[in-house]
Amino acid sequence: MMYFIAVIEAGSVSGAARMLGVSKSVISKAIIELEASLQTDLLIRTSKQLLPTRAGEVFYRRCTSGVEAIETAFLDTRHHGAIPQGDLHVLANAAYGRYIVLPVVHAFAARYPSCKISFSLADDVSDSKMTWFDVAIRTRPFSDPALHVRRIGGYRRHLVIGRDYYDQVGPIETFEQVSRLPFIGYVDLADKDGWRLTSASREPRTIGMRPHLSLGPINLILESVLAGQGCSILPDFLYDHPAVAPMLQKILPDWSAEDGDILAYTYPTRQRSAAVRLFIDWMTCVAHGLPFPV
Repeated sequence: MMYFIAVIEAGSVSGAARMLGVSKSVISKAIIELEASLQTDLLIRTSKQLLPTRAGEVFYRRCTSGVEAIETAFLDTRHHGAIPQGDLHVLANAAYGRYIVLPVVHAFAARYPSCKISFSLADDVSDSKMTWFDVAIRTRPFSDPALHVRRIGGYRRHLVIGRDYYDQVGPIETFEQVSRLPFIGYVDLADKDGWRLTSASREPRTIGMRPHLSLGPINLILESVLAGQGCSILPDFLYDHPAVAPMLQKILPDWSAEDGDILAYTYPTRQRSAAVRLFIDWMTCVAHGLPFPV
């Protein structure tokens, strides 16, 4: 089956032989025996190349899915319990990376000193960064179809204001009061007409907040909210973080904005390394409030 797959992908017996490092006669004999066993022709032999018959096309698709399953099972077993080592390049969003991923990097490096971690933050990722990472932890999706993506958690968004500023303006209990507050928006959401808020006991509402400041990345929005420049909508991994929560006040706490996803991106050729797999497991535990794997 492996010889047959190689012939299809190389387009010739000689190309398959070079790919696999065996002689042409070994591959030719294997294909003949395979066709005899199946009692059907798998290849159309022309003067220039080998093409699959209709039966060969179907058999090829079945073969590749089967071999991938076997290979995955083998690699999963081989890496089970393996100690992470070597280089691990991790990329994350500026805010989620600073407050959530960085502590995981510290703990992972302490647990596995033979694993050399390089960690970088970037919201807008350059082409060079897109090929640099082994795993990217994102709160905004990538569009590259070559990447494997796994949802490892989610987050909620709420209206928040700095605690000191809240003490100055007094209780904020209605949407009308919210509309009178200066709003800090997102540069990358400058065209957004409004935010849809939902509550468990009421009909959804859309509030149109025209920003007096539009900032990015989100770290700047957080700093500006803490400095009393206005209110904004922030994710729970920020407003619930122990280092930040005492300085923030939720506004209309029964209402929340659109939820978001926490995504782990890998390249298929890298996702099976012990370091990548275990780091994603650790990030999944953090996203769900669970302890790291033992």
